[in-house]
Amino acid sequence: MKERILKILRTIVGFAIIGLSIAITKQVGSLNPWNVLNDGLSRTIGITIGQANTTIGIVIVLIDIIAKEKLGIGTLLNALLIGRFTDLFVNLNATLGLLPKITNPVLQVPICLIAILINSFGLYFYMSAQMGSGPRDSLMLVVTKRLPFSVGTCRMLLEAFAFVLGGLVLGGEFGIGTLLAVLFGGPCFQKVCKLMGYNVKATKNESFADTWRFLKEYFKKA
Repeated sequence: MKERILKILRTIVGFAIIGLSIAITKQVGSLNPWNVLNDGLSRTIGITIGQANTTIGIVIVLIDIIAKEKLGIGTLLNALLIGRFTDLFVNLNATLGLLPKITNPVLQVPICLIAILINSFGLYFYMSAQMGSGPRDSLMLVVTKRLPFSVGTCRMLLEAFAFVLGGLVLGGEFGIGTLLAVLFGGPCFQKVCKLMGYNVKATKNESFADTWRFLKEYFKKA
């Protein structure tokens, strides 16, 4: 039980780090494709970007459930917490004025790269806890199973859809960092995993069914 509690805490720490990275990219107008969609929805219906993240995450979780993908505690926490952490850091920055709105590309690029690195560490903490894949990752698997394309191609198609809908249709904010996120997000995450000695391919996420079986056995022995 202690091990699982620590894993859940590790997962939450990862989501907090990801929320911080989103808040930083928000200040430089260079959100990644999915957060461009979150920003577009927030502008369209008058909610915060964090609330939009949560709303879209829950919708995707429902799609994953309908498609019968295996989900876990981490999947649900992903949908519920990243948006809350994002709003927390956005509001904290607004109160303390730590990072002003930056429009100069010369400054945007290094800050975006730092945000990408921070996000990669957040992903590492969350994924290495192995408590369930994120809603969007699960959706990628749903699409991959139903289309005759590779995982990489399906991910690119989903991100392109999120960008077009969020940025071009709903008016979400995007910039040079959006391109940087697409180009360097994956390689940066791979470098972080290598640095931390984590093998992504060996990940075996715990599903809700696995957690339920563990709890039944645990309380039976208690």
